[in-house]
Amino acid sequence: MPFIDTGELFEIGGITIHIGVNALSILMLMVFILGIWGLVAAFKNKNLLAVLFSFATVATFGFFAIATIFTFGYPEFGQ
Repeated sequence: MPFIDTGELFEIGGITIHIGVNALSILMLMVFILGIWGLVAAFKNKNLLAVLFSFATVATFGFFAIATIFTFGYPEFGQ
């Protein structure tokens, strides 16, 4: 997967944590941004079910996008 390495952040228990961006995190960030747009639209329309699903989308994809940026999407175990 294409990856842009921006360097090591820290090490926890032998697992090196890096900051970087790969294609998966970029895609998840785009879904996160679209989810925010959907959340705002759902609030404007006062649609409770859409608010719930939009919030779940924003929380899930936002978390995994940030987690992927901080860990490459997988830890390096030195193998």
